[in-house]
Amino acid sequence: MTSLQGDIVNRVKRFPKPSQAAEALQPVFEAVSNALHAIEDAFGSCAQDDGKVIVEFENLNDPDRVSITVSDNGIGLDHERFEAFCKTDTPFKLLRGGKGVGRLLWLDAFENISVSSQFIDGDKLYRREFNFGLRETDQIYDEALTEIAGGPQERGTIVRFSGLRGSAYRGKFPIQRATIVKHFGSHFFADFILGRSPQIVVDVSGESAEFPEEIKKLQVEDRGIAKLETEEFGELELASFVCLKQASANFDGLHQLHLVANGRTVTTRKIDGLLGIGRFGPAGDRVFHGCISGNFLDERVNQERTQFNFDESIVDQIVKVCAEHARKNAIHDEIQRFDTERLGGLRGFIGDYPSFGFEEPEALLKRVPKNAVKDEQYAQALIPIRIRRDKERNEKIQSIVSQLEAGEEVPENFAETIQSAANEVRAEEQRQLTEYVLRRKIVLDVMQVLIRRIRDRGDKETDFHLEETLHKFICPMRIRGDDPNKVEQSDHDLWIIDERFTFTKYFSSDLSFSQLVKESSGRERADLLIYDRLHGLGAEGEDPLRRVMLVEFKKPGRTDYTDRYSPSNQIAEYITKLKNNEIEDFRGQRIRVADDCIFYCYVVADIVGKLDIHTSTWRTTSNGRGRINQLDGKFRGVIEIIEWADLLADARLRNLAFLDAAGLKFSS
Repeated sequence: MTSLQGDIVNRVKRFPKPSQAAEALQPVFEAVSNALHAIEDAFGSCAQDDGKVIVEFENLNDPDRVSITVSDNGIGLDHERFEAFCKTDTPFKLLRGGKGVGRLLWLDAFENISVSSQFIDGDKLYRREFNFGLRETDQIYDEALTEIAGGPQERGTIVRFSGLRGSAYRGKFPIQRATIVKHFGSHFFADFILGRSPQIVVDVSGESAEFPEEIKKLQVEDRGIAKLETEEFGELELASFVCLKQASANFDGLHQLHLVANGRTVTTRKIDGLLGIGRFGPAGDRVFHGCISGNFLDERVNQERTQFNFDESIVDQIVKVCAEHARKNAIHDEIQRFDTERLGGLRGFIGDYPSFGFEEPEALLKRVPKNAVKDEQYAQALIPIRIRRDKERNEKIQSIVSQLEAGEEVPENFAETIQSAANEVRAEEQRQLTEYVLRRKIVLDVMQVLIRRIRDRGDKETDFHLEETLHKFICPMRIRGDDPNKVEQSDHDLWIIDERFTFTKYFSSDLSFSQLVKESSGRERADLLIYDRLHGLGAEGEDPLRRVMLVEFKKPGRTDYTDRYSPSNQIAEYITKLKNNEIEDFRGQRIRVADDCIFYCYVVADIVGKLDIHTSTWRTTSNGRGRINQLDGKFRGVIEIIEWADLLADARLRNLAFLDAAGLKFSS
């Protein structure tokens, strides 16, 4: 009979090589894990109090001279344990999750390895020493076994590593103390936070850090261990802790779940999105950490204990189950306070955007991500739901129409079905109208403040940008509304001037006539020229344009008009450029302005100073504040001067109908 022979060299070569610092430290972690097992065997239930592991790093800047020593006061390599050490894939530590390959990782990472171990056999103390190297045969060499003087207190093992092997370990092995300490804390986090670890001292070039103290001092509160019965994963245990925010400094995200197999952290997942809450506590400096363990995880970890032998989606499911449990139990009070605040924020969002209020806020809160706290996040989550609801409602209505058109038999509850569909449409219209009205109110409120600010600043030339801002607020400047490349920029609020222009797109704002009128070289520019053939100023077609609106904005409170200034003369110059000419739209099509075109001309200004004097002979408007002058001679039309205050007041009055329809009441 013949036994299979193992090829240690090729097996080690096939090991995954490190791609980051934590993976490069894995061989050292394996040595520390062995030390922890040896301490457990030596001290049993007293291991946490009596055991100690010291890990020393030297010469980290020189890969050839890197030196690492792991020493413990554990049970030592007695005959049984040494026999297990000499066999790969031994079942010796199977019940504790040992896979028998940790020492093979040593061979993958280091050029030189030596072991010195002291153990008790009977009533005698022995020292076992040997070297360990990557060879075809005789990987364990220079062995020595010596009886020495001493007792059980002298037991323990020292493993010395030196010289990094291969470019992967040389390139990824950390050289900074902070990085090494960080990864030690992360890798053994479960042991440290659960209180299962003896003292571990990590010394880097003479500067040491002590575990579990480094981690335990970050713990604020132990929220207990819960047993979760799951159909897919059997019984899971979730240990929950509230920690200071520094506990997450070395992890991605704030809140963490550590998946533990055989007492060692295999992988950690941030659960910020699943919990929703940010940092919490009186000072806003606390985070959640949980440790998940169970037979399902113990039985499915890879031989290096660096990842699980199941799909990432399984990890996601386990994490989701445990995070939801933590949300409802371990940090229930914190989550409840957080969700109460979120509900208030969601109510405010619905108040600003009523079209999203298709359900009660409490129901909508369940539809948005648990970490949604901003308007944009609420909208992003609710828009697809609103679209689906609208689609379902429209399909329901279409079904009713089709049923009627087909002459099908009408069921007894058909009237209720129609009434229900009509109510849904009416409710949606109400929500959208409310949102539209609120937006208009905000526009008018901002304009009022802006006008007051400009008026208070007087005629200071440095404030010209404020006047431009006011113009832009009503309509963007230096664009044509029919420019297809500037659809977004051409959004306007021309309804402030006249409701007929709510949807107008044929306008020019602050462009010279040479850019509008065919064969014109005029540099004059009207603040606003509206020549929309579709909405309010004429029918679409080839007939000449018979109505045009001109708007001129004057700075609120302006008094510095020249003696020669006349609004009639300024308007006459504009009309002369337009009359009996052709306006060329953005696509090159021409719209002829008829010879008898009527021009509706508005000057929006405060009637004070020279402007008051120059227009004193004009007729006043019905409210007694505005001025009107009929165009005579070659021109047909009217010039009206509207004060800024009246422009806003009229817009607010026109908006009252919308306010009433939306069921809203605002002071004007």
